[in-house]
Amino acid sequence: MKRISILFSFCIMFFIQYTFAQNSDKITRVLEYKPALGQHINRLFPTPAFSDTPENALLFASNCLIGNKSMLGLGAYGGYVVVGFDHSIVNVPDEYDFKALGNAASGGAEPGIVMVCQDLNKNGLPDADEPWYELAGSDYNHSQTIHNYEIKYYRPKPDKQKSNIVWKDNQGNNGVVTHITYASQSTMYPLWVSDDSIVFKGTRLRSTVVNNNGTFTLPAFDWGYVDNNANNSANDKISFKIDWAVEETGKSVNLKYIDFVKIYTAQVQEAGWLGETSTEFAGILDLHPQASVVTELNKNTPSNSVNIYPVVFNNFIEVNSSIVQDIKVYNLMGNTILSTQLQAGKNHFETANYPSGVYIIKVRDSTQKIIKN
Repeated sequence: MKRISILFSFCIMFFIQYTFAQNSDKITRVLEYKPALGQHINRLFPTPAFSDTPENALLFASNCLIGNKSMLGLGAYGGYVVVGFDHSIVNVPDEYDFKALGNAASGGAEPGIVMVCQDLNKNGLPDADEPWYELAGSDYNHSQTIHNYEIKYYRPKPDKQKSNIVWKDNQGNNGVVTHITYASQSTMYPLWVSDDSIVFKGTRLRSTVVNNNGTFTLPAFDWGYVDNNANNSANDKISFKIDWAVEETGKSVNLKYIDFVKIYTAQVQEAGWLGETSTEFAGILDLHPQASVVTELNKNTPSNSVNIYPVVFNNFIEVNSSIVQDIKVYNLMGNTILSTQLQAGKNHFETANYPSGVYIIKVRDSTQKIIKN
């Protein structure tokens, strides 16, 4: 696809440049990898050679997930990974925005919860003051779902003796994660973690394991979780909408875009010889990789009154507003490329015939005030 940049300025002559190039539809960065303990930890995820330091564990995760190359295990409940992209993933109304891949098969679901975050200060990191939002899946409001759940795992003593690992939670429960026989590593507790306990917090989904005379099955939830249905399932089983985002209170939040995705194991359960439920994560697919969103508005403009998509969305511009009157597009030589009146609601303009380059958009309201220039 050709490269198109668009410049906007406000009345105070503040300029922003947006570049619409070939965005990757896959993960381009792994920012954090903190698995819980489990049958694959220090053995497969990461392999022994990468289980000695936090830096090597993160490098292993990056090698697995950048470009969606392979699969990464997150361990027991709470274990997580945080990934990023080379662009913001856009919330396209009424459409699925991305897929999240795992290795689930029929009767083998190990669901992980998806959380999203915006890079509000544009420094490329999910900072402490930038909130995370859960994407509420099909079981979010189930009576057995536990929100604000917390679990603490304890390093076994003696360590490295194939010991079961004890846990306690904030619901007054305790138990163990069993070191099953085929888990050949000396300990399931992450070797690169120096602390004697690890705490994870989040939403806990109900247990679903079915034991039929020693044959264990792990049924899938309806929708909204990773490693819950096979990757070749229909969109409504493995795809996600940013519109599902909720605050800690469960209140819906309107996000125009996201920059970071966090996946964590969502169940506390064991299935006999299969061991603990542990989410395996294999990547993200942005379903609108060439979309970018402009959210900055003039301070005098009513909030959420104007949306502009370039969103150059595969060679078009959309302006959606009830207050704007006209739009003009210029090249950097000052030549007018497009000048037209706007209708209330959605306005669609093709850009396929524009040469590659940098352009300026000017949008005015009915009082002739420049909203975007």
